[in-house]
Amino acid sequence: MAAIDYLKARGLSATKKGNRVRVSPTDKITDDIRQYVRKHRLELLAELSANDGIARSLHWQVMRHGKPLCVMVGEPMTREEALAEVRWRWPDADIQ
Repeated sequence: MAAIDYLKARGLSATKKGNRVRVSPTDKITDDIRQYVRKHRLELLAELSANDGIARSLHWQVMRHGKPLCVMVGEPMTREEALAEVRWRWPDADIQ
């Protein structure tokens, strides 16, 4: 929870709106805070998603024929969402 804790320490709160991070109150947002949120957006989304009880990850190990094929990195997504993305390309693949 490091990214959210950084914002909380500065009197800010963050919420997830789709794939966006909303920070409030707006009168406390400085240019440094804006840069921090841009740089740590994926981390903030993952932390906020973890708070809503849905396990999401930023990266998934793609396995094919029992061997690692690659690591899929991107927006936080559930295992089911990640598996659907992987199987679009490799129908016989699995993820960890």
